[in-house]
Amino acid sequence: MASRQPLIIEVLRGPIVESQHQVMIVVVNEIGSMTQYWGNPQFLTVPRSAIKMLQALPIIESGAADKYMFDDRELAMMCSSHAGEKDHLTVLQELATKLSIPESTFVCAPHLPYNEASAHDMIRRGTKPTALCNNCAGKHIGIIATCLHLGEDPKGYDKYDHPAQKLLRRTLGEIMHFDHSKTAYGVDGCGIPTYGVPLQALAAGMASLINSKQSVSRKAASERLLRAVKAFPFYVGGSGTFVTDVIEKSQGRAIVKSGAEGVYCGVLPEKRVAFAIKAADGASRAAQVATASLLLQLGGLTETEFKALTKHTMPSVTNWKGDVVGQIRIAKPA
Repeated sequence: MASRQPLIIEVLRGPIVESQHQVMIVVVNEIGSMTQYWGNPQFLTVPRSAIKMLQALPIIESGAADKYMFDDRELAMMCSSHAGEKDHLTVLQELATKLSIPESTFVCAPHLPYNEASAHDMIRRGTKPTALCNNCAGKHIGIIATCLHLGEDPKGYDKYDHPAQKLLRRTLGEIMHFDHSKTAYGVDGCGIPTYGVPLQALAAGMASLINSKQSVSRKAASERLLRAVKAFPFYVGGSGTFVTDVIEKSQGRAIVKSGAEGVYCGVLPEKRVAFAIKAADGASRAAQVATASLLLQLGGLTETEFKALTKHTMPSVTNWKGDVVGQIRIAKPA
C-alpha cells in the first residue's frame, strides 16, 4: 500500500462523525527500505518516548549493562514509559541504590503515577512523588549508568554538548541513517533533547533491531533488548496499557512503544518489518487505533488477539455514566 493520503481515523458520536484525525504511517523491511506508507514518509517529527529501545542501545554497547549486571527486567525498565505502579518503583529504587544515584542527579521532574490507582494511593498516604515516579526514570537511569561506566560525570547529562547526548546522537544517527547533529531539536518532557527526524528514518531505526546485517555487537545488543521487552512487558508500560497488553497478548510477536503527541513505533521480529506512526494533530487515541489496525494487517496480532484487545483496538466513546455513545475507527473508503 502506498498512498500520499494519510489514514483517516474518525470519532463517532452515535452515527455522526464528530472528529477526524489524519495519521501518517511508514512500514519498512529489516534493512529499512520502505514497503508501505500512508501520508508523507518524510514528515519531520520528534519521536519522544517511542524510541526508548533505541536510546537504550548504548547501555549495552558501552559495557555498562554487563558491568552492573542488569537483568532483563531492569533493561525493560530502561525502555519504558512506566505507569508508576509499586513494582515499577521498586525496580527503579533498587537500580538507584545499586548505582548510588541520589535523586538530585535526575533531571526528570516528579509527577504523580499515570496509573490512577497508584496515584490515588500516593495521595491518600500523603506521599509526594519523586523523580522515580517520572515515566522516563528508567531511561534516565540507563543514561546515568552509561556515564558512570565510561568515567564521565553525569552532571548535566541532559545538555546538548554532554558526552551522553553526543553518544545518543551518534547511535541514533547510525541506525536511522540520518545525521542528528544537523537537525533541529527541542526538549522532551523529561528534560533531554529530542530531535526532528523524518518518519521513514524512525521506522528504519526500529528496523535496526532486527537487521541481520548490523555489526555483531549491535545485533547482540538489539536482541538482548528485544528479549527483555518480550519477557517483561509490564515494565515497559503498566497494567492495562496498550503497549503492555499488545506485547503480552502477541507473546512478543509485536513489540510496540508509544510516544507523546501521537507517535508510535514498533517492530515485528518474526515478520522482519518495522514501522513508525504519527498523528498529525498529536492525538494518541488516533495513533493507537491506527497502530492496532496496522498490527492486524501485518500479522503482529491475530483476529482473535485483536478482538481480545477491543478496549484498545476498537475503542468505544462513553459518557460520564459509562454508557457507550460512539466509537473510534478507521474511516470507511468513500
